[in-house]
Amino acid sequence: MDNNKIAIITFSDNVDHQNIVYSMYNSIKDKEDVITIGRSNPKSLIAGSSENNFYFDGPARPGIELKTFRLDILFKIARLIKKKDIKYLYFESVHVWNIAIMLLCRKCTRIQVVHDVIPHDLSKAVIMCTKLLCRLSDHIVIHNNKYMDTLSEEYKVPKDKITSLDLWRDFPSESRPAHTGRFLYFGRIRKYKGLDTLEKIIRETPEISYYVVGSPDDESREIAEKIAGYDNVDANLTEVPEKEMRWYFENSDWIILPYESATQSGVIIDAYKFSRPVIAFDVGAISEQVRDGKTGFLIEHGNYRQFIEKIRLASGMDDRLDEFSHAAYEVGFNKYSSDAVSVQFIEMLKGL
Repeated sequence: MDNNKIAIITFSDNVDHQNIVYSMYNSIKDKEDVITIGRSNPKSLIAGSSENNFYFDGPARPGIELKTFRLDILFKIARLIKKKDIKYLYFESVHVWNIAIMLLCRKCTRIQVVHDVIPHDLSKAVIMCTKLLCRLSDHIVIHNNKYMDTLSEEYKVPKDKITSLDLWRDFPSESRPAHTGRFLYFGRIRKYKGLDTLEKIIRETPEISYYVVGSPDDESREIAEKIAGYDNVDANLTEVPEKEMRWYFENSDWIILPYESATQSGVIIDAYKFSRPVIAFDVGAISEQVRDGKTGFLIEHGNYRQFIEKIRLASGMDDRLDEFSHAAYEVGFNKYSSDAVSVQFIEMLKGL
């Protein structure tokens, strides 16, 4: 890239955002001049510890707190960027500190990723922050094609300033199915992720075993605790570390996503990463991720009876489960691994 230096940045405490940053860093570090900038004490197991990985004590979320106003740290980050002669600033997640860094480093080419074009919690603060970042950025990245027009219209971004890149993760070696008969519902537990439907599915399939894993918000806690009380549910209503997350995926046969709404889903990429097929409602851009009948099943939105039928069909699979699992890993690795997407990533930067 003719010595055009890259900084990949996230101040998120979300392990998924961190995995995206450090997996891409690992995929391109031997070919490109790249550094990472992130929060201190990262949760991701693949967070780097070399002289090119920098960590700062910043606010955990995109909201306002005391650490938000640590101008000394923000100026330190800006000086680092200038000292390293960084050309490309790739902000992997929306964060209030991105605004300050974009303003302090105007000579850099600033790229902002927008994961949720329509924020699920409809937070005005998140929407305002995202709109401001879109205005300050030289380019925007989203992880699906379906919402490109929506982003352009809602955030007043010209389409030639938007690129769709596949979402990515690091990918370990392929993991064969464990044939435990278990179905896993995983991730941050929120109403929009179909909790009411999940409760009906679990109640009407007492013969099926489920893991329900993730931290509920205040709105979701009551129904999450109700779900946890079913005899066929093994629940862990906390945010689990990465090692424990891997255990849940590898000890489940299928991942279920009865979501009411979605853009793309990182849980699907995690499922493929651990060679697990998925059953999901066809909402948002999930149809861009799931190959119906190959890497899992897509269900008409709201048709929970059909969802139950597919769960029962899947629970009776033997050799076919092996086929679905292998296809999930193969499709995932070739489309969603950081190694695969790194080619698109670098080509995008070259074109700016």
